[in-house]
Amino acid sequence: MSQTPFAPGWDLEQSPFHEGELAIQERVGVRDKIDALGRRAARRYLTEQHKAFFPMLPYVFVGSVDDEGQPWASVLFGEPGFVTPTSDISVSVHAKALYGDPLGNAIRPGAEIALLGAQLHTRRRNRMFGSIADVADNGFSIAIRQTLGICPQYIQGREIDFVRDPMSIKPRPVHKADRLDMRATRIIQNADTYFVASVDPREADGINKGADVSHRGGRPGFVRVDNEGTLTAPDFVGNFIFNTLGNWQFDNRAGLLFLDFETGDILYVAARAEVIWEGPELQAFFGAQRLVRYHIEKVIRVEASLPARFSPPEDSPLLERTGSWDEVARTLDADRDRHEWRPFRIARIERESEAIRSFYLEPADGRGLANYSAGQFLPLRMNIPGWEKAVLRTYTLSAAPGASMYRISVKREGKGGASDWLNDTAKVGDVIEVMSPRGDFTFAADPQRPVVMISAGIGITPFIAMLDDLLVNDGRTRHHAPIWFIHGARNSQAQAFGPYLREKVSRHHELKAHTRYSRPLPADRLGLTHQSEGALDLTLLKGLLPFDDYEFFLCGPGPLMQGIYDGLIGMGVRDARIHVEGFGPASIQRKPKEKAAVDDGEEAVVVSLAKSGKTARWRPGQGSLLDLAEQEGVAPLSSCRAGICGTCATRVMAGRVDYLEAPGHEVESGYALICIAHPHPGPHLEASLDREGVTLDL
Repeated sequence: MSQTPFAPGWDLEQSPFHEGELAIQERVGVRDKIDALGRRAARRYLTEQHKAFFPMLPYVFVGSVDDEGQPWASVLFGEPGFVTPTSDISVSVHAKALYGDPLGNAIRPGAEIALLGAQLHTRRRNRMFGSIADVADNGFSIAIRQTLGICPQYIQGREIDFVRDPMSIKPRPVHKADRLDMRATRIIQNADTYFVASVDPREADGINKGADVSHRGGRPGFVRVDNEGTLTAPDFVGNFIFNTLGNWQFDNRAGLLFLDFETGDILYVAARAEVIWEGPELQAFFGAQRLVRYHIEKVIRVEASLPARFSPPEDSPLLERTGSWDEVARTLDADRDRHEWRPFRIARIERESEAIRSFYLEPADGRGLANYSAGQFLPLRMNIPGWEKAVLRTYTLSAAPGASMYRISVKREGKGGASDWLNDTAKVGDVIEVMSPRGDFTFAADPQRPVVMISAGIGITPFIAMLDDLLVNDGRTRHHAPIWFIHGARNSQAQAFGPYLREKVSRHHELKAHTRYSRPLPADRLGLTHQSEGALDLTLLKGLLPFDDYEFFLCGPGPLMQGIYDGLIGMGVRDARIHVEGFGPASIQRKPKEKAAVDDGEEAVVVSLAKSGKTARWRPGQGSLLDLAEQEGVAPLSSCRAGICGTCATRVMAGRVDYLEAPGHEVESGYALICIAHPHPGPHLEASLDREGVTLDL
């Protein structure tokens, strides 16, 4: 019996990741979390599970490095058992490189190599890394340095059927170029899968150096052919280890492998990888955390190279959380008209509670949805029969971006207003006007900072969108610290999204949810429908939350949220750590903001607040006139803070204003929407750097 030369797991004094991987983990905010995971999952030997898994496979994917240091992704085929562990740290591979595969020139003693064992039909996969020890006529052996178990994401299920002996390698037509031809372009445009090889060339990284190969999957066409020399692909939520992106910190060469599962053609691409971390295309691509642009240097296409054919794909269920380039184009097109009213049709209505219904709105003009961030609201303009004028309302979006429709969830207020019309009268097929989403109540927290979300009643809606956006893929999260969600409702009939919350809690250990009922029904069960009874107050928070440095998000009725806000401030929580979305104009009175440090030598614009008798000096970067007034301790009426609702309209007594963006609400002559306005600088005042600005009736 072979003996394992290393203790189980990893050396506790050594990280299983090199500097490049650690740098990406740090950037994304998962370094500490993944370090602990890596010390359990990464090993220097084959586990019993690995020894049983690899001999089952009729194919493995390979990462190799040629004489010039270029990594290549390849695939090897054989009857099950062609990959056989011979000890805890060695593997025998009985296979030959396919005709025209660059791997054929990379199989030599001492060469770096990586194997990805992937069972497409079961979506299981494992990886091993090492170097080639010996080479024979019909195969080679590998000395293992590291193994890694990884979860199956975005793998399309496929069954294999051999059409010829995989050991019978015969010449096939090979096409080489430095650009894509039409056939290569079609293979990529139809692909729902590709494999990417990378390399850490640094000898100093020891066991962490060498070749790697990884799987990427998405909807057909998820790799966009920008032109004959450039590809762009989304990078979705994965295992957060970042072997590939980490290697690119040292050497950005990539080897791409595309298989035409129907014709058997294989495409090998050598490219330089460029990681794109921000931009409108990234923001518009649902599920993408980054984009990767591949600048092509070499293309090898081998006709009918695969010795097998594969069944039609069974799509990964995770594809529902991913977008497409067509949707990106439609979103960017809609974004260009963010300030225009567009017709939307009510496509579906769902009951969420006794007084809350969700409305799914689809474009009636055949165009796409504008992009938005979870937590933002949707402006609506409705022509209600019997009403003299069209009515304008804003309702928070209650679903994460990425769907084909907007979803709003509206509480029936019982006062004969627009919310009553929507709940009582509006029906599927009705058309209302919609402007693009806006608002600044969005999730923006350090991914390593614990978060507390507190809501009551219909205030739950932005948090449902945020949780839907953060917690994905049956257990994955884009926020890597605990999330506490605390919600208050009267009882189970009044609470919306109860089943949704319970399902999220069951799948995501980062989420801790607590629901408190103020007036539970006889059928409500403590510990099942809710966790406590009574008022939603600071006492509950103190009893629930462990001592920590939290980021707080509050949304609910004004008086209730005001009490919690004041209590948090009284406990020493900084105002900047408390994000509030209240109901109605000026529903929350915030602590006056500290004035930002400014350079007294910098040119300023004078703003006079006539009613308050205050004079302030505004400089670029200080925000809107509403922000400036709040910094001076004045609390103008406001609501949307996006120039839509008109609540903040203020009389301009002297001077004039400029707008940060076009107002979405009609502005009466002599007034300004101060939430999106800043003062227009007038002439210089005598003996001063200051310029004349505006006088507001505040």
